Amino acid sequence: MGEVIMKIKVMPEDAGMDIEKLKEEIMKAIPDYAKVNKTEIAPIAFGLKALMLYVTMPDQSPDELMDKINAIEGVGNATIDELSLL
Repeated sequence: MGEVIMKIKVMPEDAGMDIEKLKEEIMKAIPDYAKVNKTEIAPIAFGLKALMLYVTMPDQSPDELMDKINAIEGVGNATIDELSLL
């Protein structure tokens, strides 16, 4: 089994939310089998920002990872924008 890299877009519940604090909470929730390679804060529209995570993990279902991210208080939703085999 190989590895995949994913670009995950995390939208906060509120535009005024502290993205750095949200990022810290997400980093604590990432399972041991997944590695966050890079993070970015991307402007979306009208002051709204998204947290972009670039995650490497084994080629398996990302459901557990996505469920953990979506369960964090302050996360509006998290979606996989890109997925590629390494």
